[in-house]
Amino acid sequence: MSKWSGYTHRVRYNEVDPQSIVFNSRYLEFFDAAYMEFFRAFGYPLGIMTTAGLETVVVEVNIRYHASVRIDQLLHIDVSCSRLGNSSFDLSFEVRIKDTETGSLSENIVTSATISYVNVDQVTRKSTPIPTVFRSFLGSAK
Repeated sequence: MSKWSGYTHRVRYNEVDPQSIVFNSRYLEFFDAAYMEFFRAFGYPLGIMTTAGLETVVVEVNIRYHASVRIDQLLHIDVSCSRLGNSSFDLSFEVRIKDTETGSLSENIVTSATISYVNVDQVTRKSTPIPTVFRSFLGSAK
């Protein structure tokens, strides 16, 4: 698999709580955006994913908050596939602060997560095997 540079997001005013730190539920939105960009970077934008038979639903989320993130900081999110099953897979997310001037990433992880996805049939909404092309892609995304 080619190297993916990750997803970068600048924290906006509407994403923080009264303490000026990122509100916990916003991370799910950041991870969803990173998920989409991860697939897009390797030639699988949403339209191609669904046409090729990959339509996922989230079945489990585990998030660990290691440190606070404040408004206007740049977040850098790396994504990797940590488990690949027959009809499901887990993606692991690691969030670091990106320096706005140098572009360098902090060594410290500020938030990490594992999200489990199940591939579903678009009509029946029942689980269905992950198509071969995506199995190959996800299997190399470790």
